[in-house]
Amino acid sequence: MTKKTDPEPMSREWHWHPELPVRHAPYWLWPPKPAALIKWVWQNWLQFSDRSFFLALAFLVAFWLHPVGQEQSSLGLGWTAWVFLRNWLLLLIVAGGLHHWFYGIDGQGKLQKFDPRPYFKRKNALFKFGYQTWDNVYYSMMFGATILSSLECFLRWSYANGLIGTLSFGAHPVWFILMFPLLALWQSFHFYVVHLFLHQPFIYKYVHSVHHRNVNTGPWSGMSMHPVEALTYLSAILIVLILPSHPVHMLFLGYWLMLGAASSHSGYEALWARDRQAILLGAFFHQLHHRYYECNYGNAEMPWDKWFGTYHDGSEEATQRTRNRKRQMHGSGFAVLLPKGL
Repeated sequence: MTKKTDPEPMSREWHWHPELPVRHAPYWLWPPKPAALIKWVWQNWLQFSDRSFFLALAFLVAFWLHPVGQEQSSLGLGWTAWVFLRNWLLLLIVAGGLHHWFYGIDGQGKLQKFDPRPYFKRKNALFKFGYQTWDNVYYSMMFGATILSSLECFLRWSYANGLIGTLSFGAHPVWFILMFPLLALWQSFHFYVVHLFLHQPFIYKYVHSVHHRNVNTGPWSGMSMHPVEALTYLSAILIVLILPSHPVHMLFLGYWLMLGAASSHSGYEALWARDRQAILLGAFFHQLHHRYYECNYGNAEMPWDKWFGTYHDGSEEATQRTRNRKRQMHGSGFAVLLPKGL
């Protein structure tokens, strides 16, 4: 794909946006459209996207850099320190690298940038230390990477002690492969339920508001969360305590949760380098949530928002519906969201 001259803003509210209406993953189309599904799988799982990067990274760590071994059957400073150090470094590289490219050296200008406003760099008392980036780095590293590392250590210890049913490719190749998209679907459900809970007024005021200080997001905004929210959000990884899996599945889900939060909050559709799209990020669905708050609580993997009437497809009509619902919710003093028709 050849890079084109950065166009004029596409609308009053967005500098750039994907083709509207924003759609969910084509798993749920009826009647089924195999061609659309194959194209989506190719773009998101098989080409160089953030998703395929997390998948490759999980295999690299699980089978080469740090496989689960018998020494992990007891908690020790050596291997647990390596888990913490690795996750801190990975978040620093991914979130820090994306931030440096997009907002440090302005590596691609406004090419496929969603928000027309510049990233907030001025001092603001709203943020810890006075600046959005410093605030985001603090919460991401102090709580995000630390909590994920604690959960990973617990799960590694569980695998090593046989407390989790371990799934091998040789014995169950089909299930081994299907676990990756199934975990993505599970994360979508978990995120929707948790996110809906976080938007209840009391919880929002004392917990989720930390994350929503970021209206115009950047890569460090993704894991910038109150510790209660970080733990709740990252707890999706505990599904492997129930489902037979391999440590590579646990690592993929962990990277999807932590590093994926950085890529999905970058504010851009894709990363470009040498006049070509290098990495697909594709997170306009969640960008709409940060702009309008009371919509798109889930992600594009599953149509939970469409089923429960909280879907924003990027249109002006959806913006008006969302604003009307927000006024009604705040007028009632609490948020209760029911499926359409109830």
